[in-house]
Amino acid sequence: MTESLTSYIIRLAEAHSVTVGNLVGRLLSRIPNPRGTLLTQAALEFRTGGHGFHACGYRINGNSDWSAKWVNVLEIATGRPDLRYLTLASLTSALRQQVFRRFRAWCPACLEHWRVIGQVIYESLAWAIELSSCCPLHRLQLRTQCHHCRFQLSPMGVYHRIGHCSRCGGWLGQSIGNAKVVEEFGASPQQLWASEQIGEILAMLRCFTPENSCEHFHANLTAYLEEVVGGNVAALAEYIRCPRSILQNWLDRETMPSIDSLFRIVQALNVSAADLFYRGSPTTTDIATAKQAIAALGNRNVIPSRPASDIRKALRRAIKMNLPMSLSDVARSLGYSTTERLYLADRKLCHAIAARYRKSGRSHWWRKPGATRICEGPRLKQTLEESLKSKDPVSVHHIAALLGYSNDGYIQQKFPELCAAIGRKIAERKQASLEAMHEALEKAIEEDPAPTLIELARRLGCTTSTTLRSYHPELCDRILARYRTQLEERGSSLRKAAELSFDETPAPTVCTVCERLGITAWFMNQYFPDVGRLIAKRHLRWKAADTARRRGQLVEIVLEIAKELHSEGLYPSVPRITDRVPPGYRCEWATLNAAVRQAQITLGISIGNR
Repeated sequence: MTESLTSYIIRLAEAHSVTVGNLVGRLLSRIPNPRGTLLTQAALEFRTGGHGFHACGYRINGNSDWSAKWVNVLEIATGRPDLRYLTLASLTSALRQQVFRRFRAWCPACLEHWRVIGQVIYESLAWAIELSSCCPLHRLQLRTQCHHCRFQLSPMGVYHRIGHCSRCGGWLGQSIGNAKVVEEFGASPQQLWASEQIGEILAMLRCFTPENSCEHFHANLTAYLEEVVGGNVAALAEYIRCPRSILQNWLDRETMPSIDSLFRIVQALNVSAADLFYRGSPTTTDIATAKQAIAALGNRNVIPSRPASDIRKALRRAIKMNLPMSLSDVARSLGYSTTERLYLADRKLCHAIAARYRKSGRSHWWRKPGATRICEGPRLKQTLEESLKSKDPVSVHHIAALLGYSNDGYIQQKFPELCAAIGRKIAERKQASLEAMHEALEKAIEEDPAPTLIELARRLGCTTSTTLRSYHPELCDRILARYRTQLEERGSSLRKAAELSFDETPAPTVCTVCERLGITAWFMNQYFPDVGRLIAKRHLRWKAADTARRRGQLVEIVLEIAKELHSEGLYPSVPRITDRVPPGYRCEWATLNAAVRQAQITLGISIGNR
């Protein structure tokens, strides 16, 4: 239940009675930071006169350079040297990928319990990690939507408050005494296991160091490979359900596994994820437990790892047997599905075994008297004649495959004239198809608008445009050049149409302009990105001005309501004023509180005169 850095920042803002935006934008961003500034110059210039902070994700709880900036400036501002343990900085070398959620998550039972017992309310670092989907203490799934307004929340917003919705201000805690809540949000055993593993890792953050966590993981993984599966990389890869090449990269210290791959490893070996990064080598008990877990998985058709000397011994025994064995039977007796490994061990012995088996007469069963043939001659001839008469003849190779032959050699030998006639007819149809393709491409050059090569390929029944280019590259180049020319012309006209939105009020968004023009945002960013940036910048300015206007209206509305309450002999408190404020203005709770205080001052009412 380690606290997250985002939670600490929010509690720091509440302790000093300021918003998160003011704390970050007006204080933390102005502290000299050798690792870089928290807010870009563009953000500060865009919100002239404001704090410049908008919102922030859970990424600052990670182990990146961005997280290091926040940790460094907070340690300077607070004088605490241990704030890095509120992030995953100790696992910098071990976990390099994105592990955090996009939206805020919390356990309502924890929040409610801490509020009832009077404990400090905070947000756990485990709640920010995506694979930690439940609370192990209450066995409930984490919530990602406010149960009041049903909105997903950003991890750290301008007006964020611990335990409250940053949109509607509602309390996010709930009691677990409600049976309906337990039934709806109960966690599965797999979710509980994953959350407990993450909790064990977070509990050991102070014991990890960026230098040794990666080394310990490689040492532990190598030890389990040697002790549990006898050094067979393919076997371990099969048991932990990952490609052998990826496992080899982990063993060669070229990459580190993602957190979901890490969980597959610890689940297959029945070990703790924290121990892989903390201990230098597994204990005897750990090895025994891992062997039991692998044995419980059973045979997963893993290719055995045998030295060449053992394979040669098996080949010598096979060649001395009274009853000749086929090389495939020898391979199967050793646990191999093919004879490739046998040829690599001793090619001469393999050839000798195969020749001995052929001389025994046990091979080529179809040559023996009375053997059941795959297809009788008359039926085979009839099939070939039907293919020759059809409009779209089937090749001899496909006919052989459909009848069950391994190749078309027997059919070619039995009916050479029919096979040659089928081949000529197929060649003629192919030539006609190429001529039709050439004619269609020549017509496509004159089309307006010019079609794409992919569209032409679909018209002609090809799966990709590579087929067109392989036979008619010059025509494809001409079609592509014409299409690009028209695309540039269309982009120029669309640019002019998009620039007309500069005079609109209210300023539209980029998505609105793109939808109006029938294009995508990618097209705009590709052909006239400067126009897209101006549209977005103008919309943000208009939105900021509209927000300022709405807040000004809210201040006037609050003052009028306060005068009415005062004339009625009622104290103009926040709840009374909020009940009379129009619904569209109630989400501005920070402005609303400030407007109420200003109205009380204007009316000459002190807090004590209630």
